[in-house]
Amino acid sequence: MCSLSCEFCRNSHELIQHDHGITMIPLQDLAQYGKDGLSSESVLESRTKYGKNELTPPKRIPVWKQYLEKYQDPIIRILLVAVVLSAVVALLEGNSLIDTIGIALAVILATTIAFLTEYRSNREFDALNAMREDTAVKVIRNNSPSTIPMRDVVVGDAVLLEAGDMVPADGYLLVASDIETDESAFTGESEPVKKNDHEVILKGSYITNGRGTMIAAAVGDLTKMGMIASSLIEGTRPETPLQVKLKDLAHLISKFGYIMAGLIIALVLAQEFLSGAPPQTPLEIFSVLLHACMFAVVIIVVSVPEGLPVSVTVSLALTMGKMTRAKSLVRRMIACETVGSVTVICTDKTGTLTMNQMEVAASSIEVPEEIKGYPSAPAEWITLNAAVNSTAELEHSGGKMITVGNSTEAALLRWLHRAGIAYPDIRKAIPPIHQDFFNSKKKQMSTIVQFGDKQVILVKGAPEIIASRCSPAPDLKNLHHLAERAMRTLAFAHGTLSPQGDEPEALIWDGYVGIRDEVRPDVPEAVKTCNNAGITVKMVTGDSPETGAAIARETGILTSGSIMTGPEFRELSEEKRREVVRDIQVLARSEPHDKLLLVKALQSNGDVVAVTGDGTNDAPALRNADVGLAMGIAGTEVAREASDIILLDDSFPTIERAVWWGRALFENIQRFLIFQLTINISAAILTFTAPLLGLKPPFTIIQLLWINIIMDSLAALALCSEAPHPALMSKKPIPRTASVITPYMKRAILITAGIYIVAGIAGLWAGLPCMETPEQQATAFFAGFVLAQVWNGINCRGINGIMPPLFKGNPVFYGIMGLIVVIQILIVQFGGEIFDTVPLSPVQWIVIGLGTMPVLLIWPLLRIITHKPVRSE
Repeated sequence: MCSLSCEFCRNSHELIQHDHGITMIPLQDLAQYGKDGLSSESVLESRTKYGKNELTPPKRIPVWKQYLEKYQDPIIRILLVAVVLSAVVALLEGNSLIDTIGIALAVILATTIAFLTEYRSNREFDALNAMREDTAVKVIRNNSPSTIPMRDVVVGDAVLLEAGDMVPADGYLLVASDIETDESAFTGESEPVKKNDHEVILKGSYITNGRGTMIAAAVGDLTKMGMIASSLIEGTRPETPLQVKLKDLAHLISKFGYIMAGLIIALVLAQEFLSGAPPQTPLEIFSVLLHACMFAVVIIVVSVPEGLPVSVTVSLALTMGKMTRAKSLVRRMIACETVGSVTVICTDKTGTLTMNQMEVAASSIEVPEEIKGYPSAPAEWITLNAAVNSTAELEHSGGKMITVGNSTEAALLRWLHRAGIAYPDIRKAIPPIHQDFFNSKKKQMSTIVQFGDKQVILVKGAPEIIASRCSPAPDLKNLHHLAERAMRTLAFAHGTLSPQGDEPEALIWDGYVGIRDEVRPDVPEAVKTCNNAGITVKMVTGDSPETGAAIARETGILTSGSIMTGPEFRELSEEKRREVVRDIQVLARSEPHDKLLLVKALQSNGDVVAVTGDGTNDAPALRNADVGLAMGIAGTEVAREASDIILLDDSFPTIERAVWWGRALFENIQRFLIFQLTINISAAILTFTAPLLGLKPPFTIIQLLWINIIMDSLAALALCSEAPHPALMSKKPIPRTASVITPYMKRAILITAGIYIVAGIAGLWAGLPCMETPEQQATAFFAGFVLAQVWNGINCRGINGIMPPLFKGNPVFYGIMGLIVVIQILIVQFGGEIFDTVPLSPVQWIVIGLGTMPVLLIWPLLRIITHKPVRSE
């Protein structure tokens, strides 16, 4: 069905051919351009009339909207309310706006970091796509061959194609010499498609065999790839697990803050109106209400974790950079965490699990042998057959060996190369006289060569076909094990032609080879790691169930689950698909739409799904998955545009590493939550309780601002730099509905905050030792509270009772925590006018440091109580 509207089709009378969603100029209307290529004037005319050969990316959200979207975070919204209330109260009372400015700066910092990080990633993504558009294309222009960038191809261009080329536009083959194309980007089928003269060929497909000339009939957005791309409207995606958890946490924190603010207002009003001299005039009543509101704003500022958005953003930005260096280009920042929550990975086979290169993996001979004169041994005959009875070539480019032509034949040439045999020398010494090419009906290829006064025919093909022509007929029973290992088996035979040139009645069997796309050596271990981490891996392939099963068993994907084909899966009802999807481990003979159905069925069961894709038709599945993983090498522009993360090396182990980093990110956010919520709860309750007990407020507003925003932002950098550890991949994914605060974290927060509150009230009540004046007492309380948080930061490196080595693995943490201590000393010694402090002596600082150090004992005691181990790395 055409994705263009009928009105568009009616208005564009030239674009009238509809063939499976393709809108192209009919071949007869292209006759005016001929086979001799366009002139320079015709190129300009065609580009003006039919457009450029560039895909218009899906409509993106304007930059200013992308920035404003960062203010949709629930915590940010609470802070914006606090900014407004703080500003109103400050203006009405005629006080400084410094606390309001501080909260606003924290909001701007968090949103700006998030925006700039994603913006930079999108720039890298655009550069990656631009490289594809600069691919050189051979065309005929002004009656002579020339090379132009793919983006400059226009309708009417005569394009020269050969094996290895990517088709630059939709068009028709004018000349097709044994051309086969890989259209897996559109169909999901891995087998090449034979093309004849005047047949349609699509932009984004690859020439795998033969050569020919095509005439471009649709470029850019009017190609099939372009129409699929235009249907992908960039819109909302499902909320990620982290977004859901932080939203729930924001609601909980806001309730706590509002309850505390309400209690403060009630307390102030009760004290004022129930005192001996309650306010009488409207001005006095308004003054009391204003004072109560100001106190309430302070409590809200203390309760809300202003550093949390900065922490999350910094964590995401740091992880995003590390993942990119680890071959995962992250396009959506939040995908860094989402990939860590994945419960199912739906992966392609070719290129992701395998090397995407056919190689000889087994043979009837040990190694090919050099030919010396007329072949006398089977190994020599197989060497001759592999070298001469072929149309493939190997090109050396950039230190790599590139396949030109049929991938199976190229595997034979690489096999010879590894044995030290130069196939071009054999072809030069024994050139083919005649070749009868392979086709799907004959399942064999033959080449005739000359040896002295006799001619020899070399034949290779399907073993059962070749064996039927041999005498004596070979026993093929020992070839069954090759099929079980997903190998494509080729048999070799030869015979001598009669003097009249007739083929012999029977051939001589020489042997066989087993060829396959080898599994990447690190894939089985990566799959095992994912399974140990509670992640189910499912293979989605266009290959046969037998081939898919063999690769799945070798990689460890197929164990006790089932194999189903795409047609069987798509015929099921939606409810039935939800039932069977849990047990499916291999989906064979699948089409791209089957992948989308698989993703939706898994998500409806509550799974967090990552899906890989490289084809244009994979885009819907990539877009709808929780994490879309596109291939950076083999992936089309459309697939990459629809993805969240691009695998720059197209490798499955890269996914496993991305999951590892994602889980580390979530842990780092949890570390910071323990740190900041301990501060917020203790500071809020101390600020509320002290006046209730008739004590002086423990902190000024500017001191709270330093504690809650600046210090916490630095602590976020420290705690979010914690490196991932191996234990992350030995536990199950955190459920989507689970709270970000674990029971252990809750105990740690409440017990630590409780100790702070009790110690704080005692210090305010009885005074701190070695402090001689009320000003020194207040200063020491402020300094002691900050230093206690620094000690607790060391505790927070451990998560859920697992503690990394004390002085190993994270120098950034100790550097930043040391910086906080230095800044705190400078504030106390030199910032008295702003922070309302007085200088302290070295002895007093030592007393504060030693007096707060016992905080380090809280978490070891917690681990003993809960029987949690200390991790050693």
